Amino acid sequence: METKLLLPHSYKKIGWIFIGISVLIWIYALILGQGGILFGDLPFLNLHAFAIVGTQLFKGETSYFSIIEVNLTTTLMGSLFLVGGLLIAFSKEKIENEVIAKLRSQAFQWSFLVNYVLLLFLFLFIYGAEFYYVMVYNMFAMLILFICRFNYLLYLNKK
Repeated sequence: METKLLLPHSYKKIGWIFIGISVLIWIYALILGQGGILFGDLPFLNLHAFAIVGTQLFKGETSYFSIIEVNLTTTLMGSLFLVGGLLIAFSKEKIENEVIAKLRSQAFQWSFLVNYVLLLFLFLFIYGAEFYYVMVYNMFAMLILFICRFNYLLYLNKK
């Protein structure tokens, strides 16, 4: 079974580099950042950016299709992590065959189910501002679960 959605194997290495950079920025922001919502904002990333919809937190103004002043720490980290995770998840293995395709499918189904069962549990038991954190981290959970499960299944298959 050939799938046309998979990228060449070499993209996997690029994905790991992106995730590594994202994690390093996250650690750096935790240590040196200033008062961000989930972690510190890096002051040198206070820039003007185009926003389809944007709210200036302290001014309370919502603007549409405009340039706003914003800190891009979370944007940079999240974008690098998502692109890196997608490159890893959608890159071929060195040897891509029917067995690998089946493992990939099983890993996807497992990660989908676990992600949404966990999210349902968190919907029922997390409230207030902490729920915002749940939703932010949930954006990355599916990719993380899939990558971990797929690599675990590959490891078991090699044994």
